[in-house]
Amino acid sequence: MVDLAEQWKGLPERFHCKAGTVAAEKEFTFGKPLRMSIESDGCFGTENEVNYLEHVQAFITLRSTYRGCVTMYLTSPMGTTSMILSQRPNDDDDKNGFTRWPFMTTHTWAELSRGTWTLDIVMEPIMGVKTNIETGIFKEWTLVLHGTKTAPYAHQPADKAKHEKLYLVRRAHESGVVEE
Repeated sequence: MVDLAEQWKGLPERFHCKAGTVAAEKEFTFGKPLRMSIESDGCFGTENEVNYLEHVQAFITLRSTYRGCVTMYLTSPMGTTSMILSQRPNDDDDKNGFTRWPFMTTHTWAELSRGTWTLDIVMEPIMGVKTNIETGIFKEWTLVLHGTKTAPYAHQPADKAKHEKLYLVRRAHESGVVEE
């Protein structure tokens, strides 16, 4: 990382793409996780086109009988899975839930924005916390992609040994998966 910082060049302009929304009441409970997908084109052909990710936000609305039992994972089109919500033993909320709550990840930096994004919502018992059979109701997920139209790493070295993630995403882009 220090090598990259010493050679860092300015980044291209950042754009924001509303990639899609899933809005439907769906139940989840112990042993019955919920999986949903959004197919994104990264706002291709618009002024907000995002080809290279900087960070991603998932705005989520859901309610559950014990909010601390809810864990959420967001998986990018390139297969990077980010835990965007972990279990919280002291979060016993059963009324407010999350309303358009912004969950964020930077684990997908410089990845491709286009393809299938997957959200997994899992309800699991918390060790040491006595709860009933908890349930939840999902209501909405909006995916917002933040990033650039042009490669943010254009002037960075692609040394696999030192910068494996940068090397992998750069190779994916150079293979013609994304055209500029």
